[in-house]
Amino acid sequence: MKAAKCIAPRQIRIVDVDKPAPKPDQALIRVCSVGICGSDLHYFEGSGIGEVTVTEPLILGHEFSGIIEEVGDEAGADLVGNLVAVEPGIPCRQCESCRTGHYNVCRDMVFPGGPPYDGVLCEYVTFPADFCFPVPQKLSPTQAALIEPLAVALHTVDLARVRPGETAAILGLGPVGLLTAQMAKLAGAGQLIGTDLLDYRAEAGLRFGVDFAFNAGKHDTVETVLDRTGGRGVDVAFDCARSSDTPGLACKVVRPAGRCVLTGISGAIEDPFPVNVARHKELTLHWCRRFRFDFPRAIAVAASGQADLKALATHSFPLERSQEAFALVSNAGDNVLKASIDL
Repeated sequence: MKAAKCIAPRQIRIVDVDKPAPKPDQALIRVCSVGICGSDLHYFEGSGIGEVTVTEPLILGHEFSGIIEEVGDEAGADLVGNLVAVEPGIPCRQCESCRTGHYNVCRDMVFPGGPPYDGVLCEYVTFPADFCFPVPQKLSPTQAALIEPLAVALHTVDLARVRPGETAAILGLGPVGLLTAQMAKLAGAGQLIGTDLLDYRAEAGLRFGVDFAFNAGKHDTVETVLDRTGGRGVDVAFDCARSSDTPGLACKVVRPAGRCVLTGISGAIEDPFPVNVARHKELTLHWCRRFRFDFPRAIAVAASGQADLKALATHSFPLERSQEAFALVSNAGDNVLKASIDL
């Protein structure tokens, strides 16, 4: 079968690999759509995430949908033929984290597209059947692939415990930031302030529920947010950027005794952090690690139209043009929000 493999920084080649066969508890999935995630870009660009780097050719991709063509003896036969959104990340199911419901932080997690594990930019993959979630017919394969970042946004907003009428700032208006804006509004947030370093993304924020958005490269983030809140700061700050600066900015724009949820991934091993600011304000800081038990709810939200996945998917490429797709997203070309590889 065909696969798109990253063979060197910024170089993807179409290669032939063996088609997998499902184990007893697995499903064989014909991949339909794969979204390009910001974490994929860290590996494509050659920088890695923390101490995890690409040291040999790797198939990228983890947010995807597909049609189940076969299942193992221990999996439900009724899954065959269904379009499914697949929760990536296979936990060990045995450790303390898994047994207490925090499987998203399992130390032995197998995560596709994260070294050393190949991802899903290929024609077929196998996954545990219980991590495959059928989606309603009203959702396209591309929209079904976006259930993964929507689940991240839901978990992000859950961690913030947003209350009706509260103000919030979203630092970074890429796909996760835009979906976080929609989910924060759905949770009852009042004024939403959004920032990005790209004008077109700031403008996109206004279409996804943000009330006021600005380019943080042209306007001081802290001054602007404080001005919009009468000097108080926001109740909640969400870091959804690929930056080492935004965790600290989140602490500075939030009010005393406010909450910060840090979802973005800078890729650095260590980021500078204003400990004195966070301590003086007695802030509640919560890092977000993907999602947990959020896929069914994400599918329900998408199916109800409360998350605009169709508008988020701005660009589509065939597998053979994966190199072009990744370069476009990496360079933020053509006002791209979310690009997908559609097989």
